[in-house]
Amino acid sequence: MGNKGKMRKIAITFLISLLLVGGTNVLAKEKTVIAILPFTVHSAENIDYVQLGIWDMLISRLSADEKIEVASKDTVFANLKEIGKREYAQGDIYGLGKKMNVDFVVWGSITKIGNNVSIDGRLLDIGTYKSPIGIYAQSQGLDEIIPKISDFAQRILTFVTGGSPAPASSSTPSTPPPAETATPQTLREKAIIAGMKATKKGTLTAIPINPDFISAPQVLDRKDFWMSQQLPFEVRGMDVGDINADGQNEIVVIDTNNVYIFQRKGTQLNLLQKITGNSYDNYLSVDIADINGNGIKEIIVSNINKDIVSSFVLEWKGGKFSPIATKLPYFLRIVYDGSGEPILLGQEIGTEKPFENPIHEIVWDGTAYRKGKKMRIPTGLSVYGLTLDNLDSRGPEKVIAFDDDDFLCVYDKTDKPIDKIRIIGGSNELLWKSDEQFGGSNNFIEPYGSYMGDTERELRFFINPRILTYDTNKDGKKEFIIIKNLSATGRLFKKTRLFTAAEVYNLEWDGMGFVENWRTKKINGYIADYQIKDIDNDGQIEIVLALVLSTGISTQDRSAIVAYKLIPQK
Repeated sequence: MGNKGKMRKIAITFLISLLLVGGTNVLAKEKTVIAILPFTVHSAENIDYVQLGIWDMLISRLSADEKIEVASKDTVFANLKEIGKREYAQGDIYGLGKKMNVDFVVWGSITKIGNNVSIDGRLLDIGTYKSPIGIYAQSQGLDEIIPKISDFAQRILTFVTGGSPAPASSSTPSTPPPAETATPQTLREKAIIAGMKATKKGTLTAIPINPDFISAPQVLDRKDFWMSQQLPFEVRGMDVGDINADGQNEIVVIDTNNVYIFQRKGTQLNLLQKITGNSYDNYLSVDIADINGNGIKEIIVSNINKDIVSSFVLEWKGGKFSPIATKLPYFLRIVYDGSGEPILLGQEIGTEKPFENPIHEIVWDGTAYRKGKKMRIPTGLSVYGLTLDNLDSRGPEKVIAFDDDDFLCVYDKTDKPIDKIRIIGGSNELLWKSDEQFGGSNNFIEPYGSYMGDTERELRFFINPRILTYDTNKDGKKEFIIIKNLSATGRLFKKTRLFTAAEVYNLEWDGMGFVENWRTKKINGYIADYQIKDIDNDGQIEIVLALVLSTGISTQDRSAIVAYKLIPQK
């Protein structure tokens, strides 16, 4: 064979090779590759069985389509291990998808509070960096969650393969669905679902009327439990009230230097406005009340810039929220008197410790907020974490407050310095002190000034949570609704508190001390703030929690608003 023949043979062989390789690539591209990640779990108890069941269910449903290839669990685990995080941002998921050379990534989270389960899932398109498909569902059991997962999987299939969308499943179909043909896939899914429901770790389907409360049936209406979508920041404070005179309550939330105004519509928490502060601001608390008496409730925010207290007040004017007072030199907090009227308390920062100065009422004089009468509250108590109440509806008002170590104390009204009251052997002004700790806060300020000694420089001064009262049994006597944030390390370390769970207590004064009426089961997350108000504008009161979910070593800030309908006891 001549040189030309040899060259022709080589060229033909090369072309055939190209066609074979190209054909292989074309065939490979006919399948869409999807990585399904195990959903992140946020729960105070072990619900790995739910995580595994949902993961297996999504894999089973998506891998059944011949146009889709699902990455193996081993491959997913290996790549997640390299990321080395417990919480993932969208950027992390995108990087993982690029590294795995997949087209889409399915990821999300499972949150369980008491017997309520919520699922937040997303499909990330690696090619466009967008999430075209998502799911957010919450229920009181797996019987309601499982159809939502099925719908989520079907919507993913429809989007990825370009098929016709399937109708959403209904919990009450008008006609019985046709009997399913037993296939390996349907049998596998039935086994997965049965495994989730019948696990030895517990069931999420049998819900008693009041599973979240101990020794107090019919305190909460579990049918009206609600949790918002996750908020991408750590909540520091929250209050509820009608702040724009529209007859509807709004939810005002703060983080380090932003004010967020939300309103609940159905199951969603809609953001109405975000008011951004300065980067050097450090917001500590937020309250809602009509202190200037014009019929419109103000938003009252405590703020500190290093050692300078610079609080402010916003009000709805001319169709927007505008500041009506700035650079107020007080730590501010609303408490309520015996008739339910709000009192604005203020405390100027001390020279040695932030909360060493007396507490005054802050009043509106017609043009500005100013310092009013000095309150008969032990000097040295923080304006945060106290309230005033007569306890038995007949006697004089007492001061109920957390001390520096989170014990609940009852004091007579007095101007006496707190260090003269907390003495060995007790004092006449300290009427009662709890045996256990309540409250607990991750919100703090640190001393900056040169006047602070070395000891104080090592300390953090924590912003105690509020203390609320409400007459749940309508007997004319208010009970105390108090939170308790829980930490595996307790309060051993003065500077570091790692709260990862919480409980809510109902306490009642029996003449000798506080006794427990009821308390919740453990709630996963840290309660940053709470209220007893009508969050959904239906005329009924809820216990509303500002719950921080990004606890422990999490690097992604996440929070949610949770509401329990409060049923008056008979």
